[in-house]
Amino acid sequence: MNLEGELVVTLARDAQAVRNVDVRLSRPRVASRILSGRTAADAATTIPLLYSVCGGAQGAAAACALAAAGAAGFVAESPSRTAGVIVEALQENFWHLLIGWPNAMSAEPQVTAVTAVRYLIATSTRASDGSDLLGDAKAMRELAARLAHLAEGAIYAMAPGAFLERVDVAALERWCAEAKTGPARLLRQVLVEAQVPRRNDVRLLPPLSRDRVRHVIAPALRDDPDFPRAPTWAGAPAETGALARMHEHPLVADCERRFGRTAATRIVARMVEVARLFAELADEQDAMPTLPRAQSVGLGDGDGLGVVETARGVLLHRARVHDECIVDYQIVAPTDWNFHPEGPLVHALTGANAGDDAALLRHARLAIHALDPCVACKVEVARA
Repeated sequence: MNLEGELVVTLARDAQAVRNVDVRLSRPRVASRILSGRTAADAATTIPLLYSVCGGAQGAAAACALAAAGAAGFVAESPSRTAGVIVEALQENFWHLLIGWPNAMSAEPQVTAVTAVRYLIATSTRASDGSDLLGDAKAMRELAARLAHLAEGAIYAMAPGAFLERVDVAALERWCAEAKTGPARLLRQVLVEAQVPRRNDVRLLPPLSRDRVRHVIAPALRDDPDFPRAPTWAGAPAETGALARMHEHPLVADCERRFGRTAATRIVARMVEVARLFAELADEQDAMPTLPRAQSVGLGDGDGLGVVETARGVLLHRARVHDECIVDYQIVAPTDWNFHPEGPLVHALTGANAGDDAALLRHARLAIHALDPCVACKVEVARA
């Protein structure tokens, strides 16, 4: 069974601008029905198989939630789990920057580079005897160095760490003009089209510390039956993902001042985060995030939350366990945050210059791509 669903975005336009944006995310909410009554161990095995995208992160979130709920055999923290989340995020980001982004802009995707990344990850995370190498620090340092080398050739035209030294839009524009990579060429085009800043009042989801999870997220999951379908932070929609995590980096902050929270700013935030992920995978201390990539948050009495920072944003799993069996299970994915009916996509596209339908569709597809849904997406244009 595949639980991803479909995203349908309808733009109601008149002759001048988009007047209304309708976002409909159809996703079967059947995790509890599928898992209730199963053992915790069976649930942990089943959950990654239900998702074709980010199955590793789903498995990590499940393990964290079950550990937090007190299920036997699950640990709250694991170096191999953290490494797996980072490796999967890197693989997803390579695809996003080298295939998804070109497709959104009708450019040539870099399939060969992404294939090389996937092969390298597949052969570097398993030993010849089939054992898992994600917990092997030396193997992860070597993998980080080799992935960074691939990124240097395909994305940055320089060492990823050197890209992080760009601290403002002027330096970014020089990089776009000088670097001979597909992302540099695409970003140059995106920056030209982003010169008019757009206001966006949707807040960025703050780092989810255990206290914030216990006092804000957990009560909402418990008391609001619509929360998994349309999650909010303190009662209002919020954006998750690279921009929320990287907004304090000088380059990302300058892009936000110059362009607002547009596709351009979100793509730059992703490129900044990818450059940092190599150092994080290599366990370089100055690259470590403030909070773990995968957290277990106990809520007491067989109730626990798993919180995982994926490529697309925060993934939440809540497990309630009694006598080692699942009583209830909830999942809130990054797509649920970013494609909230009143969320960042609606703000990004409402009021946008309509132009002709073809131009509007291109603009919308880039905005959607930058927010990175984990489901198939269809965009429709209607007359207001």
